[in-house]
Amino acid sequence: MAMQQLRPTFSESWYRVADLKAKLRGSAQISRQFYRGDRWYVVRDPAGNQFHRLSASAYKFVGLLDGTRTVAEAWDLVGGQLADDAPTQNEVIQILTQLHAANLLETDITPDAQVLLRRYKKQQKKQWQGRMMNLMFPRIPLWDCDRFLVRWMPVMRPILSWLGALVWLAVVIGAVVTLLPHWDKLKHGASGAIDPGNWPALWATFVGIKLIHELGHAFACRRFGGEVHELGVMFLVFIPTPYVDASSAWSFPNKWARIFVGAGGMVFELFVAAIMAFVWLNTTGNPFLHHLAYNTMFIASVSTIIFNANPLLRYDGYYILSDWLEIPNLRYKATEYAMGLFKRHLFGVKSQQPLPPFGQRIWLFLYAVLSGAYRIFVGIAIILMVSDQVPVLGVLMAIGGIITWLFVPVYKILNYHLLNPELHRKRWRAAAWTTAIVASIVVAVGFIPFTPHFEVSGILKPSAREPLKIAVAGTVGRVVARDGQDVKPGDVILECYEPKIEHKILDLTHRLAAMQARVEWAQYNDPGQFEILQPSVANLQSQLKDAEDEKAKLTVRATTAGRLVAPGLRGFEGKYVQKGEDLGQVVDWRVLELPALADKSDEALVYSQSHKQAEVRVAGDIATVAIAHFEMDPVHKTARRATPTDNADHPSNTFAGGGAVASDPRDPQGMKLEQPMIIIPIILDNADGKYLPGQRAHVRFDLDKKPLVWQWKRRFLQVLQQHSHGKWL
Repeated sequence: MAMQQLRPTFSESWYRVADLKAKLRGSAQISRQFYRGDRWYVVRDPAGNQFHRLSASAYKFVGLLDGTRTVAEAWDLVGGQLADDAPTQNEVIQILTQLHAANLLETDITPDAQVLLRRYKKQQKKQWQGRMMNLMFPRIPLWDCDRFLVRWMPVMRPILSWLGALVWLAVVIGAVVTLLPHWDKLKHGASGAIDPGNWPALWATFVGIKLIHELGHAFACRRFGGEVHELGVMFLVFIPTPYVDASSAWSFPNKWARIFVGAGGMVFELFVAAIMAFVWLNTTGNPFLHHLAYNTMFIASVSTIIFNANPLLRYDGYYILSDWLEIPNLRYKATEYAMGLFKRHLFGVKSQQPLPPFGQRIWLFLYAVLSGAYRIFVGIAIILMVSDQVPVLGVLMAIGGIITWLFVPVYKILNYHLLNPELHRKRWRAAAWTTAIVASIVVAVGFIPFTPHFEVSGILKPSAREPLKIAVAGTVGRVVARDGQDVKPGDVILECYEPKIEHKILDLTHRLAAMQARVEWAQYNDPGQFEILQPSVANLQSQLKDAEDEKAKLTVRATTAGRLVAPGLRGFEGKYVQKGEDLGQVVDWRVLELPALADKSDEALVYSQSHKQAEVRVAGDIATVAIAHFEMDPVHKTARRATPTDNADHPSNTFAGGGAVASDPRDPQGMKLEQPMIIIPIILDNADGKYLPGQRAHVRFDLDKKPLVWQWKRRFLQVLQQHSHGKWL
């Protein structure tokens, strides 16, 4: 009884098809497949390359249609044979309309049935028009490549065998192992690969690699007996890219054959990437070939893994996952199941179809949520990328995105609530739940405050440093301190000697003693001479003091507390040093400064918050959170404010040095910023000496609480401003 409620046996539209006499076309090809232990049948029209999948019970019904029996007679027969497993009248109508739309059914259609079937044809026409009007992904077929594939299949068959698989594994694993020691060089090359000056070469390489990719699909399909009659060009965000139609693989009985066809393009691409890895490593003397090999390796590996292997987009990874899970039409079924959860549990609408097995439900729900969110993410990323190059087109695409992701869903929800007959006697309940959900979302997003935050990074440096220089030329006699030693004011760093100064002091001492003796004699015997000699004594005393001060300067002492940074200090021993020569520096590591690069619009948010602290995590000890100040230096009691800048204070802050800030691609040093920013001086207490200058640190600012809509608006305007370079705002 419960099954009958889920699958109503009768349909009010049954009279339209009951007297119809139909049968499958004679040219239809049928193959059997198994999904999760259940038998299914794929019916294919070779002329139009149209497919339709039938369950065992549906195939049993279609098999009874021989052109002489009516639909009602066939349904009665299958009902007598399969009992409760027989298709319902609604399911029979759906089977007939879909087979007719796929050009797989021959029938003398009655007027009533014609109306019913035309409805589905119109739906298919709308979908076709939608695909043609999709400006981002139009397709242009160019060549029937099937004869080419047949001609070259004897050559490719050994490659697409177990022996070929072993060779592929050996080459790819060998390339990965060989590249691992050169990982830093690989990362450095990636920044040059995405440089705008390399885009033409990158695009040409991309087209060539993708042609190999598509031929990989085509040959894999041919390997298992499929036909490939269409090779053409599609435009991925206005970038011409090859494609093939290998949909004949859908009829393969073996799921692993279908999976191999889905993976065939990636298999070929990764093999090319592995070969190019060896070429790249062995052509450093040939810049052109070296660069070409890197571009090819970059495209054939990165794009394949990120895009083609991603099951959340309808590329190779999607069809591989669908076949591996044995869930045909995965995205459609996932969407239907997720929407069905709302309808059943909230609106109280009983499903017209039986629920999928429990194991499938988890996959369907997860895929519906993840793929939906990811499609929106990719759509926004594409809009930003296009707007960066063609601002006007970016605006138009953004408007299209708002219509697609906001207005269209709202229209569909209203249409469903107002007109859909399945909400009969449930309409007020559905409206109440929908209103409650929308209100909850509005309150959560627009009114409940959350703590916003943003993160920046920078390179630690000492907040104070004192250079050590030679004040008086001389020979270094003894080096007292060592590099890395903690010193305090007055501590001796090294001692020098200079014989000329020693002789000068000795001479001045003797001359002063003699002059003092003459002054003492004149004081008692010649008062006039006493007055004349007194200034000479003062002059000699002054000269002696200067000479002794000069001698004291031969001993270099620390003038501030901190750590001695003088890697070459030991090398000065016994060396004659000139005045002003650098020895090193004493840095105050009790307090470190982190000049953090941030967006200009963040300055007001940072300095207007009630607490003037931030969380800092230092590379090498990322699990430990340190509290830092960014307005007042707690040790030196000095105020610090953000300053505007066009240049990074350290090359490691930008993309060129592995940082997170975009640098001007025209600057070979990687110091000039792509856009002006501000430097927020973060002050970090380091009394225990745990952190060292030169370490990368990540800073998190927790701002005063704001609603999510405010945070999203701020972030959206920031991203828009960054990608538009001020063209609109």
